[in-house]
Amino acid sequence: MLKNGSEEREYKSEAPSLSSLSSKYNDPTVLSFNQSYRSFCSSYSNTTALLISSVPLREKFRAPKNPIVLCHGLSGFDKLILIPSLTQLTKLLYNHLQGLNRESFIVDHSNSEELGNRGILEVEYWIGVKERLEQKGCTVITASVPSFGSIEERATILNAFLETETQKLKQTASKGQVYNTSEESTDETFEKDDRIRLNLIAHSMGGLDCRYLISKIPDKSYQVLSLTTISTAHRGSEMADYVVNLSEDLRKLIAFEAPVILLPPCFYELTTEYMKYFNERVLNEPAVSYYSYGSFFKPKWHNAFYTSWKIIDNSSNGNPNDGLVSVQSSKWGQYQGTLANVDHLDLINWRNKIRRDIGKLLENTNHSLEQKVKPDIDILNFYLAIADNLASKGF
Repeated sequence: MLKNGSEEREYKSEAPSLSSLSSKYNDPTVLSFNQSYRSFCSSYSNTTALLISSVPLREKFRAPKNPIVLCHGLSGFDKLILIPSLTQLTKLLYNHLQGLNRESFIVDHSNSEELGNRGILEVEYWIGVKERLEQKGCTVITASVPSFGSIEERATILNAFLETETQKLKQTASKGQVYNTSEESTDETFEKDDRIRLNLIAHSMGGLDCRYLISKIPDKSYQVLSLTTISTAHRGSEMADYVVNLSEDLRKLIAFEAPVILLPPCFYELTTEYMKYFNERVLNEPAVSYYSYGSFFKPKWHNAFYTSWKIIDNSSNGNPNDGLVSVQSSKWGQYQGTLANVDHLDLINWRNKIRRDIGKLLENTNHSLEQKVKPDIDILNFYLAIADNLASKGF
C-alpha cells in the first residue's frame, strides 16, 4: 500500500505507458492498437473542443453589411434532387457516355413542357434558410450550378452566375438597398466599375467550387470578402473513395469495347487522393477570410446514412462524420465548431422539413413520430449565427 504522495508519484513515474511498451517490444498487435487508440483520442478531442450542441436564437441579431451568397453542394440546384426522374437519368447517362459537358438536371420548372424533367423526389435545397435570413435584414443570393459537374465547371458557372446577379443589383438597386450599413447613402447608385462585395456560404461540394472560384478565376467584377464552408470535404470523402473503387470493380467485370468512365467527374474529384492534388494547387487567397464548420452523428440501423457513415467510420479509424464527410475533412481556415447529432442533410434543414410534413399529416393525432425527427439543433438559428458572426467581423 502506498503511504504518501511522494511514493505515489514515484510509482507513477515508473509505470510504463502504452506507447513505450509498443515501441519497446515492437509487437504489431500492440502497435496497431496504440495507433488506433491515439487516433480515436485525437479525433474525440478535436470534435469536443468546439462542440456545438445547441444554437439559441440571438436576441440582438446583426445582419452582415454585405450580401450573402448560398452555394449548394452535390445533387443540388434550386432544388435538391433525391430521386431523379427517368428522363433525368436518361439525359445524364446519355450526355456522360457521349462525353458531353452538359448538365441535364438544370431545368426551368416554370415551363410546363419541362415538367417531365422534374425529379421523382426533389425539395428546395436551402429549406427556409434564404427566407429566414431575409426576414432578419440580410441581402441573400441563391446560386445555381450543375448538380453533378466537375469543380472547375461548377466554379466557372458560379462565376458567370455571380457576374450576372451582381450586375442586376447594380442596375436595379441603390447602395443603401444592397449594403446593410449607414455608411452607404440610401439613394446612392453604383458606378459602372464598382465591385459588389460578397460573403459566400457553401454547403458540401459548394465549398470546393467557391475555393476554386476565389483562387483560380481572375478579373471578377465582384469582390469575395469571406467564405464559410459547412461540411465541405476539403480533404476528400472516404465515401467517394468507396464509390469510385466500386465503379472500377464493376467496369472490370463488364466487357466494354472501349474504356468507359461510369461516374461523373465530381465523384473522382471528391476522393481523398484527388483532394491532396487540389489543395496543393488551389491555395487560399490572402485577402479573403475562410471559416468552416463540421458535423457528426451516430445513426441507427434504419437511417439513410447508416451504410455511408459506417464506410467512413471504418476507413478513417473512427473519425466522427455526418454520413458523407468527416469532421477532420471539414476543417479549413478558421474552424468555428462541430455540430453534434447533425447529419449531412440536416445541415440544409432537411429534418425540419420532414417534421413539418409529418405534422401536417398527423394534424390532431399522436405527435410521437413528429418528435422523433425533431433535430437537436435549430438549423435556421445556425445560419443566423453564421450571419451574425460575419457582421461582428465587419463583413
